Amino acid sequence: MKIFIVAGEPSGDFHAAELIRALKEVRKDAAYYSAGGRELKACTRQVQDMSRVAVNGLFEVISFLPAILAVSRHLVREIERIDPDIVIFTDFPDFNFNLAKKIAKPGRKLVYFISPQLWAWRKGRIHLVKKLFDKMLVIFPFEAEFYRKQKVRATFVGNPLVNSIRRRKISPEPPENRPRPRILLLPGSRTKEIHMNLFAMCAAKPLIEASIDADFAVLKHRDLSPSLFQPAVDAGISVIESDPFEEFARTDLALACSGTVTVELALSGVPAVVMYKMAPVTYTIARAMIRVPAIAMPNIILGRHVYPELIQDAATPQNLADHALAFLTDPAKARETRRELARLYSLLMPFDARLAASEVLSV
Repeated sequence: MKIFIVAGEPSGDFHAAELIRALKEVRKDAAYYSAGGRELKACTRQVQDMSRVAVNGLFEVISFLPAILAVSRHLVREIERIDPDIVIFTDFPDFNFNLAKKIAKPGRKLVYFISPQLWAWRKGRIHLVKKLFDKMLVIFPFEAEFYRKQKVRATFVGNPLVNSIRRRKISPEPPENRPRPRILLLPGSRTKEIHMNLFAMCAAKPLIEASIDADFAVLKHRDLSPSLFQPAVDAGISVIESDPFEEFARTDLALACSGTVTVELALSGVPAVVMYKMAPVTYTIARAMIRVPAIAMPNIILGRHVYPELIQDAATPQNLADHALAFLTDPAKARETRRELARLYSLLMPFDARLAASEVLSV
C-alpha cells in the first residue's frame, strides 16, 4: 500500500505527521510519501517542501501564484509517478481542492484531514467535497454534524492539540514567580501574517507600559527569517524561538494572530487578545462571505467571546493595549477567563490515533 499526504503550512504539517505516525503503527508495511514541511519530512519520503507556498488570502495567493502553480504541477507529476492508493489532504483548502481535482481517479481514495472551514464561508464548495473526497476526518465535534447534514462521510477523530499539551505535562508557572507580568506576542506563522500583524503588536508595548511594568517577548516560528522580526528588536522586545507550550506556561497574557495558536493558548489556559489584519481587498471579500459570529476557534467552540477579537481597522495599538490592560489589571477577569477556557477539555477529546488510522484505511 502507498499513502501520500499533503500539508501546506506549519500547523498542518505538525498534525499530518501525527496522523502518519498513527498509520505506521497499524500499517508498518505501507510506503508513506509527502508534500509538506519539517515534521512530515522526518516520517515520510518527502517529494516537495511546501513552506514556500504557505500563503493565504486572495492578494497573497496572486502574489505567489507562479510558485504555487509550479509546485502544483510538480506534485501532480509525482503523485502520478508514485500512484498512491490513498491521498490525504491536510487543511490548506484552496491549494488542496485544486490538487484533488487533478489527481482524482477511479480506485484512488481521497481523504481530507482537518476540514476546510466550509461551515464558516464558501459553503458552495460542499459540492466539490461530495464529488472529490471519500471521507472527511475532522478535529472539532460540530464539523462532523455539519458534514453529515450535507450527506458527506465524516468522523470526529479528536484534536491533536489536546494530545500535545497532555503529553508535555507542563505545569503553569505560578504568576508570583515572575517579578512582572509576561506578555507574549504571537504574530503568526506565515511571512504575510508577520508583516500585517507584528507592527501593531509592537506599537502596543509603550501604551501598555504607560500603565504597568511588563516583560515582552515575541515567539518566532523556526522556519521564518529573523529579519521579519526587526520591528520587535527595534521596540526592545526579545525574539525567542522555543517550545510554544513551555512559553505559554510562563505567560500571563498573549497578543495573538487568529489561527491554530488561539486553540493552543486556550487549552493552555492563557488569556489572550486576538487580532487579524489582511490585505484590504482580501478583507473586503472575506467580510462579505464569512457567516460566523467569531473568528477565534475557542470563541466558536465555547459559544461566547472569551477572547476579545480585533479585526482589520479595529486592530490598532491602542485597542490592543486597552484589552491587554483589562486582563492585566483585573485579576478576577483573568481568573474567570481561565475557568471558561478550562471547559474546552470537556468539548474537545484527544486525537484518537487508532480511530483516525482505521478511518483512513477503511475508506
